[in-house]
Amino acid sequence: MATQVDDLWPTELKPIPDQLPPITILKQQAALLGQRTKNLIEGQVETETSDYQRFLHHKLFLVAPALNFYRYSLLDVEHHVTVMYPAKITVIWSDRKEPEQQELTIEAADEQQFKEALKRVFADEETKRVIGALLAQSMGEQGSSF
Repeated sequence: MATQVDDLWPTELKPIPDQLPPITILKQQAALLGQRTKNLIEGQVETETSDYQRFLHHKLFLVAPALNFYRYSLLDVEHHVTVMYPAKITVIWSDRKEPEQQELTIEAADEQQFKEALKRVFADEETKRVIGALLAQSMGEQGSSF
């Protein structure tokens, strides 16, 4: 004879209101990059766990499909699994000549600061240079104009 299992979970389980998680913002921006570049350069987000699954680690890659899906790691974001903010953004520009400018770390206390930090990284001359180089090579492979 089967016995009924009692559901002990509260009925009001729901997402935290009015707060976009870093992964959602990253995926939105990845999609927008593809739209802006006519999919010559796409964004791709991958997520892993770290420190015994206490932290989420998101990586944003720039992907060039025309270049055999070449992937450039643009930035990393890390935050606690159960607390979305603060989120730590780390960018490594290995092509920069000045060692003190090769790594940038930004701590974003909330969603607004996170978006501002991403805007800063995306507008950086090195980011624009990398995207420009990938676009030029992708356009040459595709034989198209931008």
